[in-house]
Amino acid sequence: MLIGAALIELALPEADSIKARRRVVRAVKDRVRQRFNVSVADVGDPDDRHSVSLGCVAVGVDPRHLHRTLEKVVRFVEGLGVAEMVEDDIMVVRLDEVEEVDPPDFEDEPFDWEEE
Repeated sequence: MLIGAALIELALPEADSIKARRRVVRAVKDRVRQRFNVSVADVGDPDDRHSVSLGCVAVGVDPRHLHRTLEKVVRFVEGLGVAEMVEDDIMVVRLDEVEEVDPPDFEDEPFDWEEE
């Protein structure tokens, strides 16, 4: 199994609030998911209203297809014109070549259902 990942860095110089930032993020994520059937998440600092980092991930067996799909995602986001493209990075890796990260130990922290 192959994993294709893209990191898309956007600048929002005119965003006057965190709410404006969230509105842009939500619109971009929804459009990308609908059009390309990839997973998309805001992976940047949610308190920085002037920048957005989006992570897009797809899985498959053909590295060329994954790379082309993610390139199309990047061009699509840039073409939306809702933010300035600062940087993008695309990578396709084999699952067995990825370094596994140990999950955090949650046993020491009781979950408080009322906080959610």
